[in-house]
Amino acid sequence: MIAASKSFFKILLILFCIGTTLSLYGQQNNALSDEVKQNGTLFNENLDKAFNQIDPLLKKAKNSKNYSAELILLDRKCRYYYSKNQIDDLIVLAEELNSRALSIEDVYFEAMANIYLAEAYSINGFHDRAIPKLDKAYAILKNDKSGQKKIFLAKTNVLNSYANIYSDKGEPKKAIQKLHEVIKSYNELNKDDEIKHFQYVNYSNIASLYGDSNSDSARYFALKSIELKPRDKKDDGVMMMNYFLLGKAYKDDSQDNKAIKYYHKALEVSENTGLDLNKKLVYTSLVDLYKKTSKKDSAIIFENKLKQLQISMLESKYNSLKKVIVEDQKAQKAQKNKSDYRLYILLAVIVIVITATFYFVRKQRNKTRRSPQESYATLVDLANSGDPSFMFTFEQVFPAFSDKLLKINPDLQKSEIEFCALLKLNLSTKEIAKTTYIETKTVQNKKYRIRKKLNIPPNTDIYVWFSGFE
Repeated sequence: MIAASKSFFKILLILFCIGTTLSLYGQQNNALSDEVKQNGTLFNENLDKAFNQIDPLLKKAKNSKNYSAELILLDRKCRYYYSKNQIDDLIVLAEELNSRALSIEDVYFEAMANIYLAEAYSINGFHDRAIPKLDKAYAILKNDKSGQKKIFLAKTNVLNSYANIYSDKGEPKKAIQKLHEVIKSYNELNKDDEIKHFQYVNYSNIASLYGDSNSDSARYFALKSIELKPRDKKDDGVMMMNYFLLGKAYKDDSQDNKAIKYYHKALEVSENTGLDLNKKLVYTSLVDLYKKTSKKDSAIIFENKLKQLQISMLESKYNSLKKVIVEDQKAQKAQKNKSDYRLYILLAVIVIVITATFYFVRKQRNKTRRSPQESYATLVDLANSGDPSFMFTFEQVFPAFSDKLLKINPDLQKSEIEFCALLKLNLSTKEIAKTTYIETKTVQNKKYRIRKKLNIPPNTDIYVWFSGFE
């Protein structure tokens, strides 16, 4: 999901969901190839952790002249920047991937590079540049007669990108037509589990096309996608999209509590996997929902998150537009004066907006800054009411709390960290039992387990220990 898009929803590219196929591509049996494969597995679980490993691996690949590993890693960096909305970096990496693929004569990665460039141009509104890139990618892939699965997946990515672009252009019928082409292509897959996984993604994509216009249809296809999710599979980008669409559908139907629940589930998947979704819409919706349900503190939190996000989006837009300008200068030096002048004016406007927004956010922060006593009171209220935004609020007041706990014991579960947060707020055993809807004996047992996991001495009061733990 790219937040800068004109449409609220982006169709998921199949490649993000079937990454293991790519990680096996063209690898030789050596240590580097094993590392690249392991990085591919991690990439499907946690983008940020995997991304931190890519540059050292890329250096090894270049030094050892392992061209297959080099292309895989460059492609993986493109996927990361796409999923993170870092469009300026995506343009640079896609051009590098294209150049390397051409020099090695690898048609698959040449096609993928053109898909990434098409998505980048489309996000910035340059649809006339995007479509020729997709035309080129599709032509390259159609000429390949190898019958390999990765070529089939790449062709479905092209069709999905066409659907994205037509959706952004306000041509939903053409978008749906392209998506139906994707769905019909499933007969090129042989295994039932592959077909099931393929349609798991496609039903979510259909739901996303209905997201703006028909909440009933969006909800129907999102739930249909959820039914096809493999039981042993962790929540991924597809489920993040499904939760997001269900949140919007329930909001449209004025089922506010269900809407809040699904929006928070989408945010949780985004946080756990490192994938980005349309946080602008989610934050805006949560602000509206919390105001509507008279939860003013929660509304303020998400208003601040929204302002910060807007600054980040404008900066990304600014940087990617600069790269488009550089490309224009190279390609059209003789006729650049008029077009460049307009683009520079646009950049100037963006800079002014960024500055004004930054000033507004800083002013808003000063308004909403609270004393420690007020912060504690707010957190206790959120905990006692079972508000889904409790942990988001807690982490704003105590930003290092979770990281410090995980340094002591990396195996702590999310539920255990939340329990520790309640101890930090000095809630009694009875209060915790009431808040979490469990027996007081269960609370005592949890305290005992937490004490053991964090190595809290037996003669130390657990509340005293947490009171000094920031």
